[in-house]
Amino acid sequence: MKKLFPLLAITFGLTVFSPAKADFGDADFPTGMFDDGPKSYHDAWCRKIGNKCRVRFQGPAMWVEGQGGIQRDQLIRYRYDLDGAEYYNYVTYRSKDDQQREALFLFANSGAQQNFLRALMRWKKQEARPIPNYRLPASQGPQETHGRDKSYGVPMNPYENPPITDWKKKTTR
Repeated sequence: MKKLFPLLAITFGLTVFSPAKADFGDADFPTGMFDDGPKSYHDAWCRKIGNKCRVRFQGPAMWVEGQGGIQRDQLIRYRYDLDGAEYYNYVTYRSKDDQQREALFLFANSGAQQNFLRALMRWKKQEARPIPNYRLPASQGPQETHGRDKSYGVPMNPYENPPITDWKKKTTR
């Protein structure tokens, strides 16, 4: 009995005071990343080919960084068209001054088009919390991405930025 007590005390002490091995290490997202809700961004062309812009979904808002945006209840309809290799996405919305307006977002890559469409539909249908695309620019996995997002300057992680409350703020370089 006297030998059993110290053995139990040591075993108990090791289990209580040793850190739990429940972390995923490199697969873990940074602490607090989900505190402000899911975010999604899509690099597109706005209104004409070559006019680069970043479209973001965050909470109930969809906007073009550095310019402006809308809330979910302002969306009237969405339609798209394929012309050659370009995808034309038309977003019709009610402006703040109660006029019907239309915005055009273009994509040349079918994968980028699908990601944008998926994010737009989730944003439109859900309770203003789109499922994010937690893919980092220029880092789409272990495979070579052939310079994705390098046209936007130094590859950066837009999710490390604080949540945007002012749509006129630009986070791309």
